[in-house]
Amino acid sequence: MENFVRVAAVEDLSPGSTLRLVDFDPPVTLVRDLGGDFHALDDACPHVGASLVRGVIHEDAVIECPLHHGLWCLRTGEPRKYPARVPATVHRVEVRDGGVWLSV
Repeated sequence: MENFVRVAAVEDLSPGSTLRLVDFDPPVTLVRDLGGDFHALDDACPHVGASLVRGVIHEDAVIECPLHHGLWCLRTGEPRKYPARVPATVHRVEVRDGGVWLSV
């Protein structure tokens, strides 16, 4: 059985925004995509380790690294555009009772 912890309220993030969760090792970036869905991934670009919390959110649940502009799918972690070659580590997220919950 998965354990979940509440990491934010739904209203804490507007569509297209991010939040760095530093209480995890490694830190996690919580993302609300442009469609309003929530995602979470390790806050380190798989290419060179840059923080993804300042990444640009694109249509189709994609995040762009602010350093070298690689693209990753927020749903699967799969790389979408070079120099992204290695998948990002994604984490399961649930929305319930007005909160955003992260699997730990």
